[in-house]
Amino acid sequence: MERLDRENRLYFTRKGGLRVKKYLEELKGIPLQALWDDINPMNSQAIEKLNYPTQKPEEFIERIILTSTNEEDIVMDFFGGSGTTAAVAEKLGRRWITCDIGKLAFYTMQKRLLTIQNSKNLFNPGKKYNKLAKSFITINTGLYDIEKLKTLERDKYLNFVLDLFEVTPKPHKINGIQLHGTRKDDYSVLVWDYINEENAKVDDIYLENLHHNISKRIGARLYIIAPANAVQFISDYEELDGVRYYFLKIPYSIINELHREPFSKHRQPQSKAKINDLENAIGFHFMRQPDVESYFENGELRITKFIPNTRDEQTGKQFANFETLAMLVWDANYNGKEFTMTDYRFADDFVQVATEHTDEEVQEKLKTQSQIIVPIINSGNSIFMIYVDIFGNEFKQEIKAR
Repeated sequence: MERLDRENRLYFTRKGGLRVKKYLEELKGIPLQALWDDINPMNSQAIEKLNYPTQKPEEFIERIILTSTNEEDIVMDFFGGSGTTAAVAEKLGRRWITCDIGKLAFYTMQKRLLTIQNSKNLFNPGKKYNKLAKSFITINTGLYDIEKLKTLERDKYLNFVLDLFEVTPKPHKINGIQLHGTRKDDYSVLVWDYINEENAKVDDIYLENLHHNISKRIGARLYIIAPANAVQFISDYEELDGVRYYFLKIPYSIINELHREPFSKHRQPQSKAKINDLENAIGFHFMRQPDVESYFENGELRITKFIPNTRDEQTGKQFANFETLAMLVWDANYNGKEFTMTDYRFADDFVQVATEHTDEEVQEKLKTQSQIIVPIINSGNSIFMIYVDIFGNEFKQEIKAR
């Protein structure tokens, strides 16, 4: 107190309180707490709203990116949603990678980046960003032509699964056991012979026999590529006498289409309320375009047929018309080059259902529809429609509106 008094740093308030003077150059800011309640919530960000259920404010993501990265760093978001992370990273000069398994998320993110010049400036929210996004690439992973998979010969199957797990093909034998390649760590890879061992399993007996033949010459580990439904171990590897046998499981969907083994597909939602039901989806999808018939007149798209090219995985029955419709996405002013989503509708928008409803209720209502009518507002010369079924398959169609 005496030192502060000598430095003329003390003063008394009118009410007799004692204060210490602090100068601007001494202030180092107040550390942020865990609760960021100083950021305006999404419902007050009218200029940002994209009609996506779980959208986050740009200011929120901006703080995270500025705190944790430098320019030209790569920002990655594995649950991309509405694309806030990618858009903010783009505006802040960061490179970015984002992904999402939901179809609405994919087209929302694509539109947001294609039209980023019209969004707000982060540092001056009253003005537009006014810069075009740099070129970016969209990739669909795990999409394979089903007809080609069905006709895969043994050699083509080997090449397919080796590539799937990034294995360098190097056929070689150890004590009569055929091995097929090596991974990046130089350990050998064995592709389980599903043709000759179709009724067998990768179980304790198989592993013990394999270990008996090659354990002294294989090294510290061996990778075994096999169908997920053939591997009888819960863990990702089993260890015998210091050798670890790692199981690289081929997704159910690939084997199902090759050999008709049952598996459960993860479905696209039929309502906005269930947009995040895909978070735990695992596996691969196949391009099986649904059969669609529609026509456009007087500002309305009329869909008369929507039937998927797959059967009910439980009953084997063909789905009814419209039963598997998940959503429609469209560009009302398609320019012939880029698809920029104008609007979308989920399946439950076309039927009368309660606020709280199940997918089964939506599907039952859809089956009673003779046609589905979609008003297309302010259409240009061409409309580009994307019809999505519950399995993630798409049918894409350009319609001449004028």
